[in-house]
Amino acid sequence: MNKLSTITLNLKRFVLSVALLLTSISLVAQPEQADQEKAFAQRLYEAQMGSESEYYTVHKDFMDYLEQRHDWEKYYRTWLNRVVHEVNQRRFHRAFAEIHLLTDDIKKRHQEKYLYISNMGMGVFYNGRYQPEKGERFFRRALQGINADKDPVAMFNVYLSLAQSLSFKRPADAMACLDSLPQQMLQNPMYESGVLGYRCIIANKMNDRAGFDRYFAKYDSIRLHQPDQFNAANLQQVMVCHCLIQKDYQRALAWCDSVSVPLTATELRIDVYEQMGDWKRAFQASELKDSLMNAGELEALELHMEDMTHDIDRLMAEKKKAETRFVQLVIVGLLSLVIIGLLIGLLVYRHQKNLRMREQFQQLQEAIRNIESSQAIRRAFVTTIQEKLQSPVNVLRGYARVFNNPNFLLKPEERPKRYNDILTAARAVESLMDPLLESYARGTTGITDEERQICIEALRTPLLTLIGTTEVIIDGHGQIPHEEYMQLRSTVCRGAYHVATSTHQLLLFSLYGDDFPTPKNYRIGLNEVTRSILDSYDLHPSAVDQQRTLDTEFKTEVSDDIIINTNLLLQELVVCLIDNADKYATGGTILVTCHQDADGTYAISVANDGPTIPAADAERIFEPFVRLTASERSLGIGLALARRLARLMGYKVSLDVNYTRGARFIVSGL
Repeated sequence: MNKLSTITLNLKRFVLSVALLLTSISLVAQPEQADQEKAFAQRLYEAQMGSESEYYTVHKDFMDYLEQRHDWEKYYRTWLNRVVHEVNQRRFHRAFAEIHLLTDDIKKRHQEKYLYISNMGMGVFYNGRYQPEKGERFFRRALQGINADKDPVAMFNVYLSLAQSLSFKRPADAMACLDSLPQQMLQNPMYESGVLGYRCIIANKMNDRAGFDRYFAKYDSIRLHQPDQFNAANLQQVMVCHCLIQKDYQRALAWCDSVSVPLTATELRIDVYEQMGDWKRAFQASELKDSLMNAGELEALELHMEDMTHDIDRLMAEKKKAETRFVQLVIVGLLSLVIIGLLIGLLVYRHQKNLRMREQFQQLQEAIRNIESSQAIRRAFVTTIQEKLQSPVNVLRGYARVFNNPNFLLKPEERPKRYNDILTAARAVESLMDPLLESYARGTTGITDEERQICIEALRTPLLTLIGTTEVIIDGHGQIPHEEYMQLRSTVCRGAYHVATSTHQLLLFSLYGDDFPTPKNYRIGLNEVTRSILDSYDLHPSAVDQQRTLDTEFKTEVSDDIIINTNLLLQELVVCLIDNADKYATGGTILVTCHQDADGTYAISVANDGPTIPAADAERIFEPFVRLTASERSLGIGLALARRLARLMGYKVSLDVNYTRGARFIVSGL
């Protein structure tokens, strides 16, 4: 991600949050109501920088308040703020689902005049996924649905968001778009300072020194003389640009240190180091940037290659040492004719030994190249399949999440479109089923005929059921009785979730099947990461049919300031354990706990209320494709994947055999 795209993401957060704040103040009639909405908006703006749970609580309270007042304009804008928040947190599936729910709500309440907000949400969604051309298309659609005279605030937001889309590849057009902003809105210092900051960033991108100086003078004037109305969303980026123009590198680095987003701060430091000519630190910052963008696989390969380089250097040193000894023997032979025969024999021996070493060394190099080539080909093969499956898997998971909500209903005329999406995704997964199994078969462990049959049974059977059920719903043309339709939808929901989850786990199991150590180059709070993983998890769709009551709960025995060095794969590991607990829980609560072990390391435990696993099977359950009962039809790879990911990061996953209420798994060594 380049510098400008990172900055525009921050601007997006500012635009919609501030617009929400100002509209809640300016579009009300009674002072008491204005104060209440202003307090809600301020809490929401502050909560975006705080914890996830706090943000969702404040957002729901504000939405309930606006719904009670039937203030649909602010209601849907506040809903759009939720979409922006999910995109900023890189949770695109949630954002996409929220946009669909928002659109359905608009249609349900017959508030079609606010459909431009749905288009804005789609524009934000595509900008966040670095697809600015699609984002531009949706923002232009939004402009067509807005009355500029009646709603200048909405027009302002859409133009600013459109400028964001254009700035990815066409900064000059982005600047021209900013020129189209409603001028009456720029009379407010908070709006004006935000737009001026963005103009400074784009002008710097365009190397327009005169334009930058002109915009910065106004921007800095508001900052100094109207600090209470100054918007500081992009202050650090603007000041870094200003310091670089002034060649004040130390001050620029100081501004970089004040940026709270690590990736943004790192990218800004790269610009500073490059302009300083400090290529060493620029390279180091680039490596940090790569690690922050989840380049763990590449780093692991680089570390592996570095180790191989050391081995080659050692062998070359031994070769040089042998050659030195050979020269010494020749000199000694010339000095002593008496032992010339012995020296000749020794030289022949040494020569033969060197030839053997050279041959072994060449064989070793060839073996290394063959291994690296085969592993690279296999990983590329798996990655290609993963890229092709990512979209259909996301579609299935997204619809499973939406359909798991019994209160979410589709109109009969809407069903063909939604279920055609599911059918298309399911058929895409079906078409790649054999390559998917082949990717696992090419791993280091291989796959037996029995294991392949388990994969086919656990994936293809529910997939065909999913396809068949979806086709029944589509062919019904909306005429299926409601009760029967809800049963069919429940089958689709379970099948979509099962196929998406199983396919994702099998891909990960294959992708990380080469046992390359994964560096722990990500620092984060233990409680923070664990709580975030649990909050983002959606309970298994089968819970609806089992008529069970299941909750989740997080407890911790460590303080919030405990920081661990880990890898982003920790999230996949813990999700595997939570998913397993969800699958076999009979009710009660899935409890996730953080605690400290006796050796000073930390641990995460996941427990449920349900059947107890016999101690004799405590290790067997971690083997791939193991099923403890003959009636079970799951893939049986979740716990095996959890242990494989733990091993790559240097952790340990085990079953607590002393836990008798259900099953309790512990990730230790953190």
